[in-house]
Amino acid sequence: MLHNFLETTVPSYNTSKGLTTFEHHDVGNLDAFADCRTFKRSIQTIGGKSIPDYFQLVNEYDEPLPARPVSKSYKLVSHLEMFDQQAKQLKDSNIPTNNVWVKDTVLDGGLRATREVHFNDLRLDLPSGRLTDPMVARMDTINSVDMSWAFQAFAGAYRNYCRNTQVFGGEKVYHAKRKHTRNLSPESITANSIVGLDTFSNNRNYFRRMQTIDLNRDEWREIMETTLCRNTSRGAVATTDQSKKVNVALLGQMLHRYDQESAELGSNLWAGYNALTAWSTHVTEDASWTDDDGNDRTRKARTTDANRVPHVQLQRQAKVRDVINSDAWSAKVAA
Repeated sequence: MLHNFLETTVPSYNTSKGLTTFEHHDVGNLDAFADCRTFKRSIQTIGGKSIPDYFQLVNEYDEPLPARPVSKSYKLVSHLEMFDQQAKQLKDSNIPTNNVWVKDTVLDGGLRATREVHFNDLRLDLPSGRLTDPMVARMDTINSVDMSWAFQAFAGAYRNYCRNTQVFGGEKVYHAKRKHTRNLSPESITANSIVGLDTFSNNRNYFRRMQTIDLNRDEWREIMETTLCRNTSRGAVATTDQSKKVNVALLGQMLHRYDQESAELGSNLWAGYNALTAWSTHVTEDASWTDDDGNDRTRKARTTDANRVPHVQLQRQAKVRDVINSDAWSAKVAA
């Protein structure tokens, strides 16, 4: 049964037992999170000295939150700022946002929060036995400021989900689950969930087939070595196959991205595609990973100039198209 969430015609609040929900129809409405600004503050000893490397979480009134101190490596993701960024990304995307149903949930006085967005203009007919099951596309984002939840983003067409990464009554086309560590980039995760949902909804048959095509890590490496990471310049490094030379830093980054995507989406071509779109979209962030020898690696961002971001993204998108049109990729699709 296709649910039309516009039956709830007016915004509605409901508060019960420390849980507040707000149902409405505007991704730009952040009223539910207005009182959820969170900051890190130095912890002072009785003598007035700061305790090094640890911080107390406080609200916008500088009042301590009921949460244990966090270390300097903890990446605080404030609900209001994060959902504001996500709303702007949606407005700038190709996803239709004029006909949506949104449910915002705030728990434990703002320590945890979720946002559920249903896109009523994105209807997906999913196989269900001999029939098709019509559902609308949706996105769910989960966050905490007290380390009780990892940061998560789901996208797809499904009836419900649980925080152990499972979805019910449908399928997810994107999912990421990250701890609040220094390298967490929530804006990149939400952006990639939007790209994945938009791409899947417009090309659902092709990308549904991608989900059924097995692709292990060695096969992904082979595709990357012969396409995106191939480099014939004098400074390039030869792989185990001396006939190939690759950009080792980029190859390491793409293997890392594949590991992240395949952990959530399975070892298939769809995970490889999501690794490519993540790389093409996120041009302003440093990439950090541990290589196959256990060494920590970092690849600096291509640009930090906001005016250059669209240009760099277009360059990368062209390279992604080259990968998808390559013989190596086509061979996997045809297999």
